[in-house]
Amino acid sequence: MREKGKINAWNRFVHEFSAKSAQYLFLADADIVLHAPGTLWNMYCALENDSKASIATDRPIKDVALCRRKGLLTWISLGASRMTQAADAQLCGQLYCIKATVARNIYLPADLAACEDGFIKSLACTYFLTRPLSANRVIMAPAASHVFEAYRSPRQILNNQKRQMIGQTIVHLLVDRHLRELPLEQKLNLAETLRARDATDPDWLKRIIADHMNSIRFPWQLIPGIVAFRFHALSKLKPLARLFHLPIAIGGFLLSMIACVRAFRALRSGSFNYWPGKGQLIPPDIAPAPMSSESSPTVTIPKIA
Repeated sequence: MREKGKINAWNRFVHEFSAKSAQYLFLADADIVLHAPGTLWNMYCALENDSKASIATDRPIKDVALCRRKGLLTWISLGASRMTQAADAQLCGQLYCIKATVARNIYLPADLAACEDGFIKSLACTYFLTRPLSANRVIMAPAASHVFEAYRSPRQILNNQKRQMIGQTIVHLLVDRHLRELPLEQKLNLAETLRARDATDPDWLKRIIADHMNSIRFPWQLIPGIVAFRFHALSKLKPLARLFHLPIAIGGFLLSMIACVRAFRALRSGSFNYWPGKGQLIPPDIAPAPMSSESSPTVTIPKIA
């Protein structure tokens, strides 16, 4: 495969390599370990037995949760996971089973840097943005789980949060600022619409990102509701659990604000890759305008050789 990356692998598998007769497709990361016996079968059965659902997920388990001795940072990490999993329609991109008819009307844009699971969930839960959001289109299968390696070092955690923030920003722009405005016919043929857009205008998503960055002045304007989302997740817990998880929510809020600033600076600089030293650069002719000293420190826009 000449072009690397999860986005390309997803598109090639769903639209080229998977059997055309398949009714369900499993998508999984290579670095997870199935935990509960019968996980894949239980996910398949859950989706087969629920005519309204489009995607079945399992329960993701951080590897540190299986350790006998747990330090303070581990408990904080696990508490943050419980808050995330309490929200409705949680889709973990590490492993899920999706109806083939749904998957084949989705094409992941090449410049979708991260959070492709959020993009897929938005489309699946709204029938490709033609209906109101319905959380019951994503279900969790009983007795199904997998284990993944949790981020441990502060650097890994900060980079992952920056990755999430950049990805969520792009998903927000794609779904709420662009695809919702498409004609009904294009929404119902969304895979072909996005595939054609990538083929005929490779920089279309970069321009949307650049326009957004030119229209905002502060990091917390990247995504609507970014300031309150940690506390919204807290509200989903039971009263006693809320009290226990309040310090975690506050810490998560501070972490999110740091991620906001880092993501904001990366996007303003014309790069939307989240790892240091790498960068999918927005071409200089469409990159965001440099920030004025009145709003934020000036960041030089990288040039492509």
